[in-house]
Amino acid sequence: MNYSHTVHKKAKRKYALLVTFKGIQYGALAGIIASSLISLAIAGAELAFGLPIGTFYSVIGIILGLNNVVNASYLGFGLHLLIGILLGIALGVIGISREKMRSLMLIPYKSSLFGVGAGIVIWLILFLPITTLLIQPSIQRIVVILAIAWQKAVIADHLSNSITNIALIAIVFHLVWGALFGFSVSSLLRTRVYRIKQHYKDIISIDPNIRLVTICDTNGNILFYRHRQGVKNLLTKDESKKSLEMAMNSWRIREGLSDKIGKGMYVLAEYEKIKRITMPFGDHLLLYLTTEVEADHSNIYDRIRRLEAGLKY
Repeated sequence: MNYSHTVHKKAKRKYALLVTFKGIQYGALAGIIASSLISLAIAGAELAFGLPIGTFYSVIGIILGLNNVVNASYLGFGLHLLIGILLGIALGVIGISREKMRSLMLIPYKSSLFGVGAGIVIWLILFLPITTLLIQPSIQRIVVILAIAWQKAVIADHLSNSITNIALIAIVFHLVWGALFGFSVSSLLRTRVYRIKQHYKDIISIDPNIRLVTICDTNGNILFYRHRQGVKNLLTKDESKKSLEMAMNSWRIREGLSDKIGKGMYVLAEYEKIKRITMPFGDHLLLYLTTEVEADHSNIYDRIRRLEAGLKY
C-alpha cells in the first residue's frame, strides 16, 4: 500500500510538471502574440499624439540609461516583448496547471475575461508605477535626448502631457492585451483538444475488433470515452470505472519501476471474452482500449504508435 501510494504521488508530480510545461509553452506563445499586436496599437497612439513611431520605446530605453534614441527604442521594444512573454508564462501556468482553470480557459470568452482581469492588475502594479516613478521624474533628460535626435525643439510640457495621456490610454491597451492573451491561450487549448479528439476517432477506426477507446490523463481523468456503435458493454458504468481505475493503478506501479526496467510500452490483459490494452499516448496521456479476443493486438499497437507520432506537438 505504501509503495503504491508513493508511485501515485510520483505520477502526480510528473503529470503536474508536464502540465506546467504546457502552460509555459502556451503562455509564452500567447504572450508574444498579444504583445506584438499591442505594439501596433501603441504606434497608432503615438501618431495620434503627433509623436514619431517608437517614441514610447525610446523613452523606456532612455530612462534605463541609454542616450542613443535608436538603441533606446530597440531596447524598449525588446523589453516590451520580453515582459509580455514572461507575464504570459506566469498567466499560462496559473491558467493551465489547475484543472478547474484549464476547463474555464477552454471557453474563449471566459479565457478572455481572465486575461482582461490580469491586464488591469498588470497596469496597476507594473505600468502605472513605472510611468509615475521613473518616466515623469526623467522628463527633462528625455526631452533633451529626443530634441537632439529629432533635431528640433521638444516642449517638455507637451511631451509630459503626451506621456501622461498614453499612460492613461494604456489601461485600454492592457485590457486589449489581456483579451488577446486569453483568446490565444483558449485557441491553443481547443486546438490541442480537437487534435486529441481526432486521434480518438482515428483509433476506433483502426480495427473493427476494437470495442472501446478511452483516453485519460495519468491521474485517471477521462478526456474521451466511446464504445463502437452496436457493441454491447459487458460491464456496468461503475464496473467500467472500477476497471479503468485498476488499470491506471497498475500502470502507475509499473511506471515506478521504469528507472530500472525501462519505460512501459503497453500492457495486455487477455480474458475469455475480451482483450484489454493499456499504453501511454502522446505527451502525458494514457490510452485504455478493449478488443475482441481474435483481434491482432500487435497490429493495433503498431498503428496506434503511428497515430501517436502526430499527437506529440
